[in-house]
Parts: sequence; structure tokens; C-alpha cells
Amino acid sequence: MNKFTLISLVIVLIVPNVILGKKTATFPDLLKPRGMVIEEDRIYITEETTVYVYSGQDYTLIKKFGKSGEGPGEFLRFVAVTPHKNHLIINSAGKISLYSREGEFIKEVKAAGGISFFYQPLGKSYVGMGISLEDNTRYQSINLYDSSLKKIKTLLKRESDTQPTKGVIKLLHTTLQYLTFENKLYIVDGKDFEIKVFDKDAKELMTIRRDYERVKFGEEDKQKIFEEIKSSPRQKQYFDMIKKMAVFPDYYPAIVALFQRDDFVYVMTFRRQGDKYEFFIFDGNGNFLKKIFIPFVFQTAMTPYPFSIKDNKLFQLIENEDTEEWELHVADIK
Repeated sequence: MNKFTLISLVIVLIVPNVILGKKTATFPDLLKPRGMVIEEDRIYITEETTVYVYSGQDYTLIKKFGKSGEGPGEFLRFVAVTPHKNHLIINSAGKISLYSREGEFIKEVKAAGGISFFYQPLGKSYVGMGISLEDNTRYQSINLYDSSLKKIKTLLKRESDTQPTKGVIKLLHTTLQYLTFENKLYIVDGKDFEIKVFDKDAKELMTIRRDYERVKFGEEDKQKIFEEIKSSPRQKQYFDMIKKMAVFPDYYPAIVALFQRDDFVYVMTFRRQGDKYEFFIFDGNGNFLKKIFIPFVFQTAMTPYPFSIKDNKLFQLIENEDTEEWELHVADIK
């Protein structure tokens, strides 16, 4: 999902189901895709523990690989693809796997203890997220790891908004995410429009800040979130518990998501105009370039359709409810 470090972008927005741009291809092999990355000549689409490799020219299936398991070439719970130089980094639970861009297995590296995941390359190291439980309190951390995924140091640590042992789930109070780009690390942590930038040695360089009026969170938003949870096959069994524990904010956090494509850093906010969402675009040095509104489609109130950006175009995989096929739609970023 093109270095989208919100971890598959689970966010809550109440939007109409609109169609994005024009249809360019259909993928009959897919059932429930979760992520997509578009490169120059390849399209990588993830579905549970399988990675599909398609041609970027005629959209034919070149190869698919991966299955559920713990051995080489097998993945647990999920897969996420990050193209890196001449190979692919495949994240799954407890390890990373390296593949060629054509989908040939190279090697895997398993995490060296603790609960950590979603590793992104930074110089010769990796950045990943860790979860720990200390004195009945759940913590999240962003850590620096060596090439064997052994933790070098903690860059950020804070109490999680979700504290199930204390009966509290704070929804949409803050954002915690990260990405690496051109040997820099970008971290969003909190409710304001602030992005901390670090160099390849994880030394802090600067903070990107913007004055920003956050979007109000209302009673209608809360009720539609509850409706979505109640109708979800995976979550409805926990509905009563979540409803009892949920604590909502007065305002959405300033930043929804942070991701990188081509030579730019994109920052998505909760502000929208009809079916378009606000994006701030920065260069690799953190210089503000422009603000635009881009068409963006959600599959449900809590999950967007898989998407990727390439060459000033936004691509999304959208399910056609009539044919039950997945279509690739594209919209220009102007």
C-alpha cells in the first residue's frame, strides 16, 4: 500500500459510495484485496496472505505467491508490500520477507523478540512499531532495528489510546504513524498538524507544522461508526463491549494519514468537499508545495478501497456490486 504507515489505513469517515475517475482494468482473480502498490511496470495487490503481481502495461497476472504459515514463502495474518531498490519487502506478522520484483523468494528475517511489525527501511536499518504491556498499561512505540530486526533503540513511546484492560477505547483522539522516504523518517504522533522528520541515523532534523482548524466530530459520526461496527461480520460480536468502552473526541485529529509516492510526501486530512478529500503535498525536504482535494472512495465507513499514487494519478481498486468484479479506477491529481 505504498508506504502507507497507518497500517492498512483503518480510519473512520462517513462518505457516499462514489465512483473514482475512469475504469482502466478488471481483475477477475481477486476476491477481497486489502492493499495495492503501483510501480513503473508492475502492480502488486495483497489479499490476506497472498501477493498478486500484475503487468503494469496490459494488467495480466504474472504471478501470485504466499500462503498462510510460518515457513519461508508463508505468511501469518496479513501481507504488506514495500518496493525497495531492486527488491520487495513483504511485511507479515513477526517477520519480513525479501522477494525479487518478479516475485521470486530471496530470504526472510524474523523479529528478534517482542511484538513488533510493519518494518520500513531506513539506511541500513529498519523502523517498526512495537506494542508492550507494562503495569496493566498498553504502550505503543516506534523503534529502530538493525538488519536482523533486533531493536537498537526506541524513538517514541506513548500510552496507547486503546486500553482494553482498563475498559477504555479512545477512537480518533490521536494519530500515530510513520514512513521512510529518501533516507528520512517521518513520524506523526498526536492530534495536531505536526510531522517530525529524522535522518538515516534516526537523529531529529525538523518538525513540519501547519496552522490547521480541525474538523468537528459530531453525534451523527458516532452513531454511523456504531452502525458500521454492528454490521461488520468480524466486529459485530464485540459490539456491546466496544460501545461500552468507546470514548469519542470533540474533534478529529488533524492528520488522517501520511504516505509517500514518487518524489512527494502526501498528508491526508479529515476535511472533505463532497467526494474529495484534502491533501497537503510536501517535497522530500519538508517544503510545502500545495493543497488539493482528491476524489477518494471508501468501501465501508471504516475502510477505504485499496489505493496507490503514481505519476500524479490516484488509483483505486473498487468492487463493482453488479458484476462482483474488482475494477481499477484512476483520477488525475491536479
